Amino acid sequence: MSNEAKAYQDPGTPEEVSRRAFLARATIFTGGIIGLGLSIPLVATLLPKSELIDANKGFSPLNKSEFGELERTLDKPVKIFFNKRVIDGYYETDAEYYVWGIKLSPAEMDRLRQERPELFNPQKRGDIDYPIGTMGFVMFSSLCPHLNCKFDWDDGVKNFICPCHGSVFNKYGKHLQDNSGRYIGPAPRGLDPLPFKEQSGVAEVEWIKFAANTPSIVRVAYW
Repeated sequence: MSNEAKAYQDPGTPEEVSRRAFLARATIFTGGIIGLGLSIPLVATLLPKSELIDANKGFSPLNKSEFGELERTLDKPVKIFFNKRVIDGYYETDAEYYVWGIKLSPAEMDRLRQERPELFNPQKRGDIDYPIGTMGFVMFSSLCPHLNCKFDWDDGVKNFICPCHGSVFNKYGKHLQDNSGRYIGPAPRGLDPLPFKEQSGVAEVEWIKFAANTPSIVRVAYW
């Protein structure tokens, strides 16, 4: 073997080996710091900004004919659509949403308080800082509080049923239990009511998206 070839195999003196190892570790450490410095602004741009979220705050008029159907109904929820202008950064679009409206008599309002006491308890109602049961109507978000799937009303069993994981809720949005006392499906709480009001003779709702898969009622977005 030539002297040149042997030179490439020679690891060098212990001092040289130690110096190379130190330089390698220093290079890795410096690169990590630089990468972290670059990643922090990047992650920050991915976090929701309050001004972008608040840009979508506001009430939207409900479909007049569908709300009229709710006014005439006696015993079941009605799906009511509405359109909302959504701003996402520089992108704006008209998005279609819907809620489930229920009409309640005074006796049924009392039943709602019995079935859903957490909605009227300041210690448990979380971000629900608005009245429930305005003018005898309640509007439920169409998103299941488990993973935000769209649930539906089943006229046969007279309950709301989520098709994704089988959570079942009654007319008042209460998460139901089976005969053994176990909750039917994995939803962590009952259905979320939304702000509702009448403005100049028009029924309006404010769309709010709440955190999924948590027993706490936490507001995360208005779109």
